[in-house]
Amino acid sequence: MCRRVLCVDDEPFIRMVLAECVAGLGLEPIEASNGEEALDAFSPTGIDLLITDIRLGGISGWQVAEMARALKPNLPIIYISGFPTGGEKLPDTIYLPKP
Repeated sequence: MCRRVLCVDDEPFIRMVLAECVAGLGLEPIEASNGEEALDAFSPTGIDLLITDIRLGGISGWQVAEMARALKPNLPIIYISGFPTGGEKLPDTIYLPKP
């Protein structure tokens, strides 16, 4: 079972709501506001699930997922975005559109 969830979104309100939802499930949210922060916070032994927006400015959510999967090949990933273009979804991932 996953315990620590890296929540990446550049919108503070969405990141806060996402972190509250994760905490409400009994999991520990780790928040990052951009791709650089996400990569700094990522550790293969310390993160059990990645939830990332796709468009972050700078390093994209696509790139964060790619780099995280290179370090932890079985990492579960959920993409969230209102703009699903600009990259390739990794295999065995979930995409959730934002309203």
